[in-house]
Amino acid sequence: TSVTIGDSVTSIGSYAFQGCSSLTSVTIPDSVTTISDYVFSGCSGLTSVTIPDSVTSIGNSAFSGCSSLTSVTIPDSVTSIGDSAFEGCSSLEAVYISDLAVWCGIQYSDYFANPLYYAHNLYLDGVLVTELVIPDSVTSIGIYAFAYCDSLTSVTIGDSVTSIGDSAFYSCDSLASVTISDSVTSIGDSAFEYCSSLTSVTIGDSVTSIGSDAFDCCYKLVEVRNLSELTVTKGSSSNGYIGYYALNIITDATTPSKLWQTSDGYLFYEDGETCYLLGYTGSETDLTLPADCHGKEYDIYKYAFYYCSSLTSVTIPDSVTSIGYAAFEGCTGLTTVTIGDSVTSIGQYAFSWCISLTTVTIGDSVTSIGDRAFAYCNSLTRVTIPDSVKSIGAYAFRNCNSLASVTIPDSVTSIGDSAFSGCGSLTSVTIGDSVTSIGDNAFNGCSSLTTVTIGDSVTSIGNDVFSACTSLTSVTIPDSVTSIGSYAFNGCSSLTTVTIPDSVTSIGSYAFYNCRSLAAVTIPDSVTSIGEYAFSGCDSLQYNEYDNAYYLGNTESPYMILVKAKDTTITSVTIPDSVTSIGSSAFSRCYSLTSVTIGDSVTTISDYAFQGCSSLTSVTIPDSVTSIGRYAFNGCSSLTTVKIPDSVTSIGSHAFEDCSSLTSVNFENTVGWKVGGTALSATKLADSSTAATYLRSTYYNCVWTRK
Repeated sequence: TSVTIGDSVTSIGSYAFQGCSSLTSVTIPDSVTTISDYVFSGCSGLTSVTIPDSVTSIGNSAFSGCSSLTSVTIPDSVTSIGDSAFEGCSSLEAVYISDLAVWCGIQYSDYFANPLYYAHNLYLDGVLVTELVIPDSVTSIGIYAFAYCDSLTSVTIGDSVTSIGDSAFYSCDSLASVTISDSVTSIGDSAFEYCSSLTSVTIGDSVTSIGSDAFDCCYKLVEVRNLSELTVTKGSSSNGYIGYYALNIITDATTPSKLWQTSDGYLFYEDGETCYLLGYTGSETDLTLPADCHGKEYDIYKYAFYYCSSLTSVTIPDSVTSIGYAAFEGCTGLTTVTIGDSVTSIGQYAFSWCISLTTVTIGDSVTSIGDRAFAYCNSLTRVTIPDSVKSIGAYAFRNCNSLASVTIPDSVTSIGDSAFSGCGSLTSVTIGDSVTSIGDNAFNGCSSLTTVTIGDSVTSIGNDVFSACTSLTSVTIPDSVTSIGSYAFNGCSSLTTVTIPDSVTSIGSYAFYNCRSLAAVTIPDSVTSIGEYAFSGCDSLQYNEYDNAYYLGNTESPYMILVKAKDTTITSVTIPDSVTSIGSSAFSRCYSLTSVTIGDSVTTISDYAFQGCSSLTSVTIPDSVTSIGRYAFNGCSSLTTVKIPDSVTSIGSHAFEDCSSLTSVNFENTVGWKVGGTALSATKLADSSTAATYLRSTYYNCVWTRK
């Protein structure tokens, strides 16, 4: 469990203690100069280690996987740390040093070489470093030197520094301001990338190059004071994105900043009548945001409180007009939010991943809730959407697993894709009368949803809208709906009844697939198309029977859609003229079927319709058919001749594959056919034998189309 290394040892060999998972403490003598590769790798029980001043190098993966290590002291003697030296040290909370100049000069081989990757907090002589001043003795700041150092709030680069290395301050999440001295000539690649709190930077007059992505993803970098000869342009990705996010670019040393901070730590950007709240540097956790910005209304800027995990409650006053992109994203301690009555929009990702948020009150002026605004708020139990809201964005409440009920007011006109998907506790939904469209997957996976009221203005039910709503027992589709999307009610295993109104013209593929409790459905005369497998797996469904096949329809037209054969032993079938569609796999593997009469109203022969009907010798495809699906006659090994009428414009792949006896195919129209974009010769298709060969083997795996 512990080891003391003798004073005569100068080097600890590679792998010396690798995998000693019970080792908790190590004492290394002052004689050791090298800690070799993998020395303590996988010592998952190691909680503390003292590296003496004699050590100059730490090898590759030397402490990797030391998952119980909470702190480490890097002595002034260390000059290099190898690849992945501290990778997997997930419990690290502090790194202790005694000389900043030495720290800036250490050669780190990669991100994991620097223990700050996990620790995030740097201590100089026992004091947490927050306002970093690089001393004049430093001429260059090395690669990865302060990467992931979240304790930093400001950085001032000393007058002797000439270069800032690649990724030197990468992802310093709390870093708000940077002043780069006149001595600096180059800023490396990704030097300040992902410093998400950085609001201002001053570029000294000697800077001649800024590396790629140096300031990329510094979303709040609104002000740049550029004293160099470099061209810095708003919205431009050149010069390392330095001006990409800027609202204000200053080119002299005297023009006043547009940034200011209140006495209690709120940082504002103010330009005339425009005011943005950029963030908060105070220590309070229950916040009531400022009443105004010098007497004016203001917006909460994007990423303003991004991942402020200590924040527990927020009251947004009436002076705020909008909440920006990801403004409170990842505030994992936030439990309550009150949004004032002047806010008109809640931006994308505004409160996403606020996993402790239980209640939110939305003000009466909000008109839009942005995409993913409350996504993954797992503790959110209740939300009231006011009458002012007109649109609910895509994924807005996705995976809000504790949300039990929601009422969508009449003011809302659109519900975005996946808006409430994965809300597993949601039991009831009322959709207001102004909603015209319900986006794809809007309520997908709401497994506790039992009742749905759909407003009278909805015209389309998108794909997968109620898919996997396994507790849904009944649904009434209003007369305004014209289309039901693919997979719309797929897997609604408790659904027993559904009423499809006369307004519906199309039912998508798999629309009611595996609705195993569905006992009855009426298909109105208005329906002109039904996608493949629309009612497959509906084991309880009562069909209408006619001559060896089962159909769906209505009282006046009971035989509209042919669903399936009565059983696989049938030898013949006559499909009446009222049928418009032969369903997917309808006669699949009816091995004894020898003859089929298809009615003159059928427009679609779906996928796999006659697959494996090995005794079928002939079939007449009527002039009404426009499409023949994939594998439709695949494996009909006794079929010898087929006529393709002029009405057919598409033939699916493998439609006549393995029709080994098919020697004659007569196309009524041989002009304009293509396979996979390649035009076929009309002359060759006119030869029935060649046409048969093409369909059966040469182009069997291609989709055939004709305009």
